[in-house]
Amino acid sequence: MSDDEELPPTGGMGDGMGMGDDMSDGDGDDDYHPPVELPEGVKKEILTFASGDSWKKPKTGDEVTVHYVGTLESDGSEFDSSRGRGKPFEFTLGKGQVIKGWDLGVASMKKGELAKFTLSPEFAYGEAGSPPKIPANAVLVFEVELISWASKDDLFGDEGVIKSEVTEGTGWKTPKMGDEVLVCVKVEKADGTTSFEKTDLEYTLGSESMFGDGKKMNEACDKALAGMKRGEEASLKISGDYADGVDGGATATLTLKEMFESKDVSYAKDKSLMKKQVKEGEGYSSPKDGAKCTLSVESATDGSGAALSGFTAKVLEFTAGNGEICDALEFAVAQMKKGERAVLTSNAHCRSDFRLTEALLGVKGDSEKVVLTLELQDFDKPKETYDMSEEEKLEFGAARKDVGATLFKAGRLTMALERYKKVVELFNYIDNFKDDGNKQKAKDLKKLSELNKAAVYLKLADFSEAKKACNTVLKDEGQNVKALYRCAQAELGLKNFGDCIHLCKKVVDADAQNKEARVLLKQAQAGQKEEDKQSKGLFANMCKALGKGPIPPPFVAKKEEDDMDDDEDDDAPMDDAGDIAKEVEKMADAMPDAAADAEKTAAA
Repeated sequence: MSDDEELPPTGGMGDGMGMGDDMSDGDGDDDYHPPVELPEGVKKEILTFASGDSWKKPKTGDEVTVHYVGTLESDGSEFDSSRGRGKPFEFTLGKGQVIKGWDLGVASMKKGELAKFTLSPEFAYGEAGSPPKIPANAVLVFEVELISWASKDDLFGDEGVIKSEVTEGTGWKTPKMGDEVLVCVKVEKADGTTSFEKTDLEYTLGSESMFGDGKKMNEACDKALAGMKRGEEASLKISGDYADGVDGGATATLTLKEMFESKDVSYAKDKSLMKKQVKEGEGYSSPKDGAKCTLSVESATDGSGAALSGFTAKVLEFTAGNGEICDALEFAVAQMKKGERAVLTSNAHCRSDFRLTEALLGVKGDSEKVVLTLELQDFDKPKETYDMSEEEKLEFGAARKDVGATLFKAGRLTMALERYKKVVELFNYIDNFKDDGNKQKAKDLKKLSELNKAAVYLKLADFSEAKKACNTVLKDEGQNVKALYRCAQAELGLKNFGDCIHLCKKVVDADAQNKEARVLLKQAQAGQKEEDKQSKGLFANMCKALGKGPIPPPFVAKKEEDDMDDDEDDDAPMDDAGDIAKEVEKMADAMPDAAADAEKTAAA
């Protein structure tokens, strides 16, 4: 209802008196709404604040229950009271069932709040008043207590599906289209008979498979579920086309028992390792690097439901990040919460990651896919790094670097890389170190971890990141031989042969006995010569192409009187294309050898 739309005068409050427009966004959920700004003609004074710290307020379409006492501001006389009748008053907010000031005022209240509203005539009964108790142009005062409200949503804006909240859910998450959920569904016809009932139904929002293809009831339930929270129960009053032709419509009861949140926990984010949460955990934190974890592995299948041969359910105790379990479980546990249950699926791409854990679980065979059901029973919380002393940080950083080295030697590159990253992050800010000796040790640990990062990135063929790690070291130590050599390796991988040659020369100058650098130098020189050869061939072919095809006609001379006014060169015909081609070929042969130039530059 618009603000300028006039409300018809009503009698007493029990007969439908009330107040205007809902100020919330009307999206139907417990999402945060900004404080309602009441207009000048609606003054509010809170007499009793709501109990608890809830910030939720009713919205348009909600059925609210209130107690009120109404008086005239002019003489304080009471004209209506629900308390006097001993029965609360109920109305639908924002639908014009009450006077405009009530719709506005109640929308600003919280459950349990008692407020006094002073309403100017335009937000009450206006010029007409409501005889005999309310005179024309009367200013009214209401004491209103918001007892409760039932959340209701017009899901499609056409009153075809009205959703009413029966039981409030928990948390803040709601599912979206494509998410898997566990729901209970019951549909009843107008005569009370049950036409459909499913308990613990696993359903994907948007799949339209709940009631069969083409059914409008699917759309109604999808829309409702997308606004529900875990544990919420809702009733849908379904009419018209949404009831798929059922006479008198239908009523559907939905309970959202669980949301199955799926995450790609693979290192490469290529969906080769997917974690599907089937039971939400506690709190917000996950195990940190070095935390002691207790993980229950309940089942292991090949993806089709068949149990893997030899599997024995087991509880694994390990330290996060140390590599005591396989990489796949390490990556999954790093994104789990205490008490969370999840199904972890690996495809053939990361199949080998499970070898270590399979040995722990007794699994035999060589299935291309492994599906494990897990529960993170517990994990401790190591001391936060920001609470550590300088000595504790150095000890922790050195230990994590050593773990990285062990993992690197075992070929577990991504696990090693994560350990080195943690050390670098730990010592990113050391200006607050008071002891100069400790500060130097921290710098050395960070430098070694950057060099080790570069070594891992080279193994992973991520040459850009390897170069970046080396440059971080070279920024402070321009002659660091390891950094120069690994940067040269990265440049070779990037096919920057000239830069590789230059860096190799610097390594040899600093360490004349460095055989690896000399071998790398020869590879770079060979690569540069091959690139030069290809460039010359391409240039020569371009030149040959200039000598083919018809030769453009010579310049057509202008009339003699025009020739007198033109420059001499303008009258000359164009050179023969074949002559041009020969000249360009000579230029190609005269091109300098880039590899030789690079060597001279490096030597200089």
